Amino acid sequence: MNQEQLHEADRSILGTLYLSRGGADLVETLVQRFGSRFGATTQERAAGEYLVEHMRGFGLDRVWKEEYKCTGWTRKETRLKVISPVQKEVDCIALPYCPPGEVQARLVYLGDGNPQVYAEKRDELRGAIAMVTTATPRFYHRSMHRGEKLGRALEAGAVGFIWMRGEPGGLPETGAARFNRACEVPAISVAYETGHELLRIGRQGDVVLRIESANTVQESTSFNVIGEISGRTKPDEVVVVGGHYDGHDVSQGANDNGAGTAVTVEAARALAALKDRIARTVRFVAFAGEEIGLIGSEEYVRRHGGEKTVFMLNLDGAGRGAKGVLALQNWPEGVSWLGKVLKDIHEPQVTVGDSVSMYSDMYHFAANGSPAAAYTSAEPVTGGAPRGYGHTFWDTLDKLNPKALQTDAIVVARLILRIATMDEVPLKQKTAADFGARLKEMGFDEVLRYESRPVPGE
Repeated sequence: MNQEQLHEADRSILGTLYLSRGGADLVETLVQRFGSRFGATTQERAAGEYLVEHMRGFGLDRVWKEEYKCTGWTRKETRLKVISPVQKEVDCIALPYCPPGEVQARLVYLGDGNPQVYAEKRDELRGAIAMVTTATPRFYHRSMHRGEKLGRALEAGAVGFIWMRGEPGGLPETGAARFNRACEVPAISVAYETGHELLRIGRQGDVVLRIESANTVQESTSFNVIGEISGRTKPDEVVVVGGHYDGHDVSQGANDNGAGTAVTVEAARALAALKDRIARTVRFVAFAGEEIGLIGSEEYVRRHGGEKTVFMLNLDGAGRGAKGVLALQNWPEGVSWLGKVLKDIHEPQVTVGDSVSMYSDMYHFAANGSPAAAYTSAEPVTGGAPRGYGHTFWDTLDKLNPKALQTDAIVVARLILRIATMDEVPLKQKTAADFGARLKEMGFDEVLRYESRPVPGE
């Protein structure tokens, strides 16, 4: 497409998206009709069926679902009791994949979970219940995911795990204890205030706790929803745009990731009207099961990993704020190229860089060697609760930013239009071994092992 044709297409995209509340309406429908859409539940599957029918109304070349088997989890009663030096029950919630069972042991507090603390308290952790906060460790060169903090505690011999919110507000923070499988030990979450109550009780003597869990782990099924524009001249080159549509069972999941789902779907709606001008195949994927282990994206790559995916854009965190961040996943040579594309479409508010994250759906694409990037526009959050309201009871519709949904859908649609029509995409295909080697350079192979996840290429 020449510049005149691109500008004409831009006007079509703007007219479709800027004058519509389609994104906000979609999020409200997902939340109000289907609730949290927790992975591998009837809510999630019903929301997926709705997305299939919704996207079929756009005029895409094809819309379908790809079903897979996975490990499901059902929240039942979970209790946390102080046995000594006082006796009382305190509030808690189970982390997904917390198994049924009961454990009683002494509490060991690890603060924000700096690896040095694990080393210093290694002997204490054996046979204990470990408690660590959600905060990014101070005086450490990187952040640490919940899975790594849990894995380090288990490696030291802990028999239970408590994920303590690192910021006041009365909110326990959820998140899967393991990826697509039952955790080895009972794993729960408590609010900042509850955690500090336990620490105050500890001034009277060693705190002994009992965790009682009736949660269940079972085989289940789920599916990704895929809408496709078939490439008119380069159909074998595939561009993937995706965001997960599942949420956490304690929340509405309005922003994480109802907003990102809406940006994905709205970009599909706008580009469907331009499908006859698009050279490469473009797939818009609503991934299932991200919150319980990146399951949907792993399954997509398992089925389609042999195709030539020239670019994957993940939208977990899109549609939330005014300033976008586009992070390539170990393709630093693409930073200047994408920066130029964004400059050409007059989107200077989007910052482009290169990093690696192992905790959202672009990961499995990058780990398979396909050029991948993550686009977010969530306002930056610091302190003891890096997710803000994410993964808590209050990720609700009142936090939704309809204008941000519109803006990001426009940015994504215009960017994908150019990638899908340019002569060449200047990003090299890599191998799983290439990506695994990069993770080893960064020390992330150790992290994956703590989380019981494979290292790409091994």
